[in-house]
Amino acid sequence: MQKLCLSRIMEIGFSIAVIIFISSCMSRSTQHDARAFGIIGTEADAYIFSPVSGNESLLLTILTHFVSEQTVLQYLNRTSALYIGVNYEETPSITVVSSGSYPVSLGYLLFSKKDGWEKHRAAALNNHTYYTSSVADIVVQEKHAFALFGGTQRNTAAFLQRIAEPHQPVFSPRFQALGESGSTDTIGLYTRSGNRVAAALLGLEGIELPIRSIELYLKKNTDSVYRCFAVFETTDVRTALVVKLLLSRVMDGDFSVQDASVFVENADITETELIKMLEPIIFKSL
Repeated sequence: MQKLCLSRIMEIGFSIAVIIFISSCMSRSTQHDARAFGIIGTEADAYIFSPVSGNESLLLTILTHFVSEQTVLQYLNRTSALYIGVNYEETPSITVVSSGSYPVSLGYLLFSKKDGWEKHRAAALNNHTYYTSSVADIVVQEKHAFALFGGTQRNTAAFLQRIAEPHQPVFSPRFQALGESGSTDTIGLYTRSGNRVAAALLGLEGIELPIRSIELYLKKNTDSVYRCFAVFETTDVRTALVVKLLLSRVMDGDFSVQDASVFVENADITETELIKMLEPIIFKSL
């Protein structure tokens, strides 16, 4: 399948934000929504939660790879938290749920036909308006914005149905607690495609590692350094010992093995290193 043009996707997504947020004088909401991952659904390969406050620099650096700094700043100024789901399957897609303050009434200005948008009514959402383009589906509500980025084969109907009837994934207790707590300072990542994330972290892309799942938690320690706690669940104790050795060569921190899992504590990751790790996890599916 032909890969999507990520820069095009992100340009569309955040050009929406520019008009939305410039047109509103409302400040950022502090609300989080524990149900947001249910809108992403149960089939994503990776789930990411990121509060905006305290992480503006990281998010700005990632997003300005694709659009202007001004656009991203406007978006982040109106958003309190991002919930992201990445699907690597036959039809790759990214689902983004944002919590914040969004003026719904400006849709006719934001998503014009001349810019490639089509207006529809979603029966699953009581005929609420949504907009589609060649690479995105957008639903804007007062306190949430929903976006599905993907190719022409993306499943718009399933996306809309999940907004109406969220399907809550089953996470590890730690990641579940993070989403429910509405943390304002911790970024969390949970993936059942552990080999892909581990390969990105270890610089071993293209190599299959026997890792079942990864939990990664990051809390800003200084202006440009994040303190990391992580759990790598492998297939057996022997594999866990190998993964521990590999991790110790690329990360500083305290490493231990419990059953078939590697625990990493007190590891410091610079913002630059974190960006390099997240980009292939989030974006290379497109």
